[in-house]
Amino acid sequence: MKRTKACAIIADCAGRLLLQLRDEDPEKNTWVLFGGGVHDGETEEQALRREIAEELDYNIKKATFLMRYDYNDTKQAIFVVVEPVERLSLELREGAAMGFFSAEEIEGLSMGFNFKEILLKYLNGKA
Repeated sequence: MKRTKACAIIADCAGRLLLQLRDEDPEKNTWVLFGGGVHDGETEEQALRREIAEELDYNIKKATFLMRYDYNDTKQAIFVVVEPVERLSLELREGAAMGFFSAEEIEGLSMGFNFKEILLKYLNGKA
């Protein structure tokens, strides 16, 4: 059975996207979206809100569902956080680092899983 994850596309006021540098395997030292696994009895959106609170000490005001992707043995639910988020409102609690990146910067990053594909489709309006 496939595992389900909920992940967030989070942007700042300049439209740059927030990414996490993973500090554990799989995909250690690659950039990924924030988020994580859906627990039994949780909806995907509830999992997203819990994960973002755990990883960034941030409470999402509004998130909209964007798309669902399958990647290996995982179903990924991708949400877009509607409100712009500023770096000063976040506290990194998981991962080696975090950063906001422009579309051009994302193209050159070493990204984990299939997140580069997802983000480039989102940025090009094809998601």
